[in-house]
Amino acid sequence: MPEVSVNDITLHYATHGHGEPLLLIHGGWGLSINGFHYQEKTLTPEYRLIIPDRRGYGQSTHVVGFGADFHWQHADDLLKLLDALKIDRVRVWGHSDGAVIGAIMAILAPDRLRALVFEGGHLYNRKTESTFQMQRIYDDPDLLPEAARVKLAQYHGEDRWQQVIRNWAGAWIELYRRDGDLYHDRLAEIRSPMLIVHGAHDEHTPSTEMEELKRRVPPSRLVIFPDGGHSLHDQRETREACTQLVKKFLQENP
Repeated sequence: MPEVSVNDITLHYATHGHGEPLLLIHGGWGLSINGFHYQEKTLTPEYRLIIPDRRGYGQSTHVVGFGADFHWQHADDLLKLLDALKIDRVRVWGHSDGAVIGAIMAILAPDRLRALVFEGGHLYNRKTESTFQMQRIYDDPDLLPEAARVKLAQYHGEDRWQQVIRNWAGAWIELYRRDGDLYHDRLAEIRSPMLIVHGAHDEHTPSTEMEELKRRVPPSRLVIFPDGGHSLHDQRETREACTQLVKKFLQENP
């Protein structure tokens, strides 16, 4: 994988295709779980996919601990990645934490995002309706299902994957102590066209939270998949329809 130095770290990234740039931002467990493999096969005729390992993930610089504002730090990292790749304007598709990061990029650099796809993301600091037990997983990452542990170890390293999980869970535990939203009440600054895609059965975020997000971001559209979960782009039942919806949205926002 190619790499660039940004801020105080090295970011590794993969590219696929040769068209207009499309930045794909992974969620909290990295590309080993719910990666963009289907999109690598279906979107490359039209787009040059840029898929980085964020700070602390995969082959990028190892870190111990994320701060509560890690989404903002990672957004700045990725804007610096675009600088290094000499990409002035870009379309962004973020999943879960990656969706939050994409929205923050749109706040920090509103002229650089052509369009934003916000999939399976979050609005509030406190995930009061989430069924995922962050403290238990932080204390013992081995409580994750075996299939997930194997993939995490293969991707991040047998001696490193537990720290990846603790970084992520620990940051969300810190965020739970805060009121308000993840965007410092700046969502109204987003000017990029924004497609919010969400699964009705998302175990982390209820659809009502995304309805509120849509209300706070005027140039946005919300599509809820009635049979979808947290990872529409990777879920076998929804990945084709989700990808075609995103493709149409991106074509409508050149």
